[in-house]
Amino acid sequence: MDISPKLEAAINEQIGIEFSASHAYLSMSAYFERNAFDGFAQWMRLQSEEERVHAVKFYQYLIDRGGVVRLLAIEAPNWDFESVRSVFESSLAQEQSVTQHIYDLYKIAMDESDFATVSFLKWFVDEQVEEEKAVSDMIDKLKMAEGNPDSLLLLDRYALEQRASDASN
Repeated sequence: MDISPKLEAAINEQIGIEFSASHAYLSMSAYFERNAFDGFAQWMRLQSEEERVHAVKFYQYLIDRGGVVRLLAIEAPNWDFESVRSVFESSLAQEQSVTQHIYDLYKIAMDESDFATVSFLKWFVDEQVEEEKAVSDMIDKLKMAEGNPDSLLLLDRYALEQRASDASN
């Protein structure tokens, strides 16, 4: 059940990417807390936790396959943003980057005929579609709300309710 050195290194990199995303989302949450957007703060805090869970899934998978986990350094995330929309645009760019890294992992697993890893990664591929859509939809709503503080506050409330609903499912 050994995993190839190339795939082991790529999964270790993915663990770092997931922890880095978790760190970035926590920083985004702090930005929203600082600016009294409780719903957006909760959205990002839950995203942070989700990314940490993803990192641990990769961690455990690597251990289960006989690999060696090597936790890499994580860069400090951005902590200051121009606007609510810029935070969500940063979130979308981050999700797209994570998606590309998962696709790269998938390709390595396919090239090596490591079908156990291909099967494991399928869940992450599907998850990324959902993540990108959720953020894209919020960006679309924020574009419609531009220049209207009342709409922005309604979206903040919507984000709180949406994430609370997601967490209970």
